[in-house]
Amino acid sequence: MARRRIVGGLDVGTTKICACIGEETADGGVAVIGVGVSPSRGLRRGVVVDLEATARAIQEAAAAAAGMAGTPLESVYVNVSGPHIASLNSSGVIAISGAQGEITAADAERVLLAARAVKLPQDRELLHVLPREYVVDGYQGIRDPVGMTGGRLEAIVHIVTAAASHTQNLLKAVQRAGLEVAGLVLPALAVAEAVLEPAEREMGAALVDIGGGTTDVAVFLDGQVAHTAVLPISAHHVTSDIAVGLKIPVAQAEQIKLEHGAALPALAAARQAGAPRWSDSRLSLADIIPPRIEELLQMVAHEIRTATGGEPLQGGVVLTGGGALMPGMADAVQEQLGLPARLGVPHKAAGLVDVVDSPLYSTAVGLVHYGLRQSGPAAAAGANGAPWSRLVERIKRWLSEIL
Repeated sequence: MARRRIVGGLDVGTTKICACIGEETADGGVAVIGVGVSPSRGLRRGVVVDLEATARAIQEAAAAAAGMAGTPLESVYVNVSGPHIASLNSSGVIAISGAQGEITAADAERVLLAARAVKLPQDRELLHVLPREYVVDGYQGIRDPVGMTGGRLEAIVHIVTAAASHTQNLLKAVQRAGLEVAGLVLPALAVAEAVLEPAEREMGAALVDIGGGTTDVAVFLDGQVAHTAVLPISAHHVTSDIAVGLKIPVAQAEQIKLEHGAALPALAAARQAGAPRWSDSRLSLADIIPPRIEELLQMVAHEIRTATGGEPLQGGVVLTGGGALMPGMADAVQEQLGLPARLGVPHKAAGLVDVVDSPLYSTAVGLVHYGLRQSGPAAAAGANGAPWSRLVERIKRWLSEIL
């Protein structure tokens, strides 16, 4: 009996590095068989600033995951984030010249090439080309045009790019840790694999991943990615505000945030009641934390409006990442954005579910889901709007030949 596929995910974050090993189940799902976590070193806001320190931290997390799984971790899908990430929507059109106007897989690839043909600066690197929809002879909303008949095919795509220097430094750090990189992935895309329900994607939902260095946002409409953004506010900014406001060390501020912090003023005041006085400052957590959360949610609201044009998101907001664990976050979203909100945890996994049952592990588990889908039958067909990684590589080779 053939052994089921094993995939590794590596969440390289600002505060922690998490390696996750997953095995494909009989029904095509994921069973988590190993998890390793190490304190993040050598990174700032998702960007490598010390190669050797980052490599050592990655190596520690990978070794812990491999030891738990009882199998070596050799290849991983790695998240890439930071303020250098940028995205845009694009479209391309081609004429169908085949027999009787039938659209072939080659036509679908050609139209994606046309949609992707935007001029990028030399220091930018293509990360994802995500098909949103196809249009055949003016008829919109088509998921897969192959086999249909028409004379004109248009593709509307969402393109994600990254700074080439930052991705190369991340690749070097992972390789110095003794691992091969199977692919670089925008965190929000990986997290969506682990925490979003298909119905939420179809109705329209915003995924908000509040990490230690940045907050990643992805808006899904009609089942596809419509908009992505990386926001410069994170859980660490809340900690920093507490440290400055109360005039205390950052380590103490982090502990106070975890034990007494809350996203809403009334809840923050209630959780602080009876707590010892931490400094001579007259400020309270209710004065410090809610304004920063409000600022973050205003930015999230702007990204949602950019994607929807002001139309309501029926699927609401799904919060994940370590920053989503702050009490009152979902209530703050409902109060300030007027949208339903819930906490997203990796619910689509078997195996060590008790270990990864937290928003802290959403990215690592999501990377395993993503990797299995990229290397499985669905990837070859481009199912469910998955990025066509093989097509992207073909595009790169094609561009290198003509430029």
